[in-house]
Amino acid sequence: MKQADNMLRDSVNELDAVRTSIRTVDNFDPELYKQAKAPYVSIYLPVQHKERTQRRDTWTADEFKDLAKEALRRLAEGYDDEAFAGLRERIDYLQGHPDDTVWLNAGKGLAFLMSNTGVDVLNLDFAPEATVVVGDELYIKPLLRNFRYGMSYYLLLLNTDRFGLLRGDYDGVHYLPLLPSVHQEFAEMFDAYDGTEAALDYYSLEGHMSPYHDHKSRKEVSKEEAEKFFRHVNKVMSDDIAKVDPTPVILVTLPEHAALFRRLCTFDTLLPKGIEKDARTLSGETLRDDAVKIIDAKRQADLKKVIERYELDASKSKATDDLVKVGEALAERNVDVLFVEMGKGLPGTFDATTGTIDYDGHRDPVDAELIDPADPDVVDAMAQAALKQGATIYVLASEEMPTRNGVAAIFRHEQ
Repeated sequence: MKQADNMLRDSVNELDAVRTSIRTVDNFDPELYKQAKAPYVSIYLPVQHKERTQRRDTWTADEFKDLAKEALRRLAEGYDDEAFAGLRERIDYLQGHPDDTVWLNAGKGLAFLMSNTGVDVLNLDFAPEATVVVGDELYIKPLLRNFRYGMSYYLLLLNTDRFGLLRGDYDGVHYLPLLPSVHQEFAEMFDAYDGTEAALDYYSLEGHMSPYHDHKSRKEVSKEEAEKFFRHVNKVMSDDIAKVDPTPVILVTLPEHAALFRRLCTFDTLLPKGIEKDARTLSGETLRDDAVKIIDAKRQADLKKVIERYELDASKSKATDDLVKVGEALAERNVDVLFVEMGKGLPGTFDATTGTIDYDGHRDPVDAELIDPADPDVVDAMAQAALKQGATIYVLASEEMPTRNGVAAIFRHEQ
């Protein structure tokens, strides 16, 4: 009996280890390469939201199952079973847990970057082609599109006795569940706290009532009580969100609450401009539209600053649009910022270890697959090299680029 209990405990611990190794991230993390060795599996999955149950859509489940099956087939062809045992465990877990937050918070698409020791899952602002790639490198080319269309933000909906967190982009906003421990802590500390989100539509708030619909906040809340509540909200945001996620946060609350919360706020991802309205009165469309205006203005201001930085650094030999010099800097891991013109492509190959560029006027895929990751492109290869070394990438329209050359870079130090 004791042996059976030990086996059950070991099984539970092993499953928990697999679960915690699967994390949702906002950007490609080059640390993934340092934490594991090949083989790698890259799966790109379009996500459907036709079903309104709080779990993975059946179509999405079937599509992922097919892609996972293909991934395992290719692994079996190219590697010994022991070489991808961890990958199999993580694929099995993802297939067998349709209620996992990976699926519940999915946008238009998901990218699964997988190794034997972990999985990074990226929410995509677009629906990718269903793709599976197995090999000694992760396939991250489709992620570049997110740098153009990506526009993520958090909305912190705040009242004196209730708060909620939403995630949004250009298309809409959706609710993010807080940890059960957070709800329990607030319920124990604040008598009026109601952590239920029954009014929230699961996939988005578009076309639906406010997330605070029918919530009757207390009319009389002392400044001391409100301050205590806001301090705990700030702690949750600082410890659970901002510490690990640089995504900007937009505060949604009445002006008098905004002033108090901002005086107490300690996390630097909170934007100076918020939506100073009662969250209980706002629909999903209104929240999205107001947030997009704020993020668009921030994007333009940030872009202006980085373009000015490029112009200044170019005069000091710390920036260039010379493709050969950009390649050399990438090989030396000396690129801090890379500008890429949207839709710009140069047939050929780029060797990130030597910085060598070989141009090729003919695109000859190595096989007959519909989606061929081997299709060579210098610009994409440079962008992928920049991602792997932690550089910031801007994919811009031609009129937004700092030069007319299609590619430009700011160096970490003089080249």
